[in-house]
Amino acid sequence: MGRTEVQAKVIGDNETREYTFLIDTGATYLSLPLREIEALGLRKGAGRLRLMRATGIVNVDTFFADGELMGQQFSAILVPASIPLIGYELLENLRFRVNPVTQEIEKVPDDEVHPPYLLLIREP
Repeated sequence: MGRTEVQAKVIGDNETREYTFLIDTGATYLSLPLREIEALGLRKGAGRLRLMRATGIVNVDTFFADGELMGQQFSAILVPASIPLIGYELLENLRFRVNPVTQEIEKVPDDEVHPPYLLLIREP
């Protein structure tokens, strides 16, 4: 596959900043470096998450972020990481997917089941 990056804004209590995010479909959450989280003034969550990372299992603080990705507003759980990342949760919530040919994210059509493994439940 290739490397997919996208510009997105994160809105904090202190300021709004735009970042170049790496799309990481192996990650779950939106992530920023801790110094950026603190500079933005993002609200801290009450609990910690237990995550599997390349370095092993870690417990991380959670934060709440509002922002804008390709003209769409979002609210998301955010966790600290070494670089700005967008995980699959935000992509799926906003109905984006990665196009491996163009190495860009694209909107999923409204009439398409997404993610593709979801089954439609039909009432009898």
